[in-house]
Amino acid sequence: MSADRVSDDEPQSAGRRPLVQSPRAFGAVERFRPKGETNMKHLDPLQPAGHPHIVIPYNYADHEFASKLTASLRQDRITPWIDDVDMSAGMLLVSWIGHAARPVDCIVPAISAASVASSWVQHELRTVMTRSFGGRRVRVLPARIDDCALPDSLASHPYFDFHRDEWGVAYDDLIVAVRQHMGAKPTTPEQPGNRLPPPSRLT
Repeated sequence: MSADRVSDDEPQSAGRRPLVQSPRAFGAVERFRPKGETNMKHLDPLQPAGHPHIVIPYNYADHEFASKLTASLRQDRITPWIDDVDMSAGMLLVSWIGHAARPVDCIVPAISAASVASSWVQHELRTVMTRSFGGRRVRVLPARIDDCALPDSLASHPYFDFHRDEWGVAYDDLIVAVRQHMGAKPTTPEQPGNRLPPPSRLT
């Protein structure tokens, strides 16, 4: 895995927050990845009842990314409950979540030059982050997929940089965040003195 990470002390544009946050913004994400291994090999599988419902809203121009992420989540048996939603036809994200047949746990919006100026990115994501749906909070886990500047509503929000980082690095970090939201606990191989502390929940 690449060690080429963006740090919080990189130069910033005047008047704006850093466009890329350190992966340490996700709490204990980095210490879940033993050297040379991926996170998923050391995480207990979620029980069927604990499978999250993940929604991936995207602009049509980004359908290849949405399809790849959907296929990866299913192939790795993260959850069978995945919906990739093309927002190009004027779909209202808040309405979609509110009327979903199964309660939504996480949304992974594909943020790109094609979607960043849209209403659902500029306004609806902010609404999703500040309200509950049927008494449940939906976790917003943005995926930045090109070199676009994030909107102000997301600039201080933890996100996953699939453009800057290698796919496997961003993808593994995303899985850890989903599992933290669902309350799954990471485990390590049974070796003396190799026990990790419990994960800090994302806020």
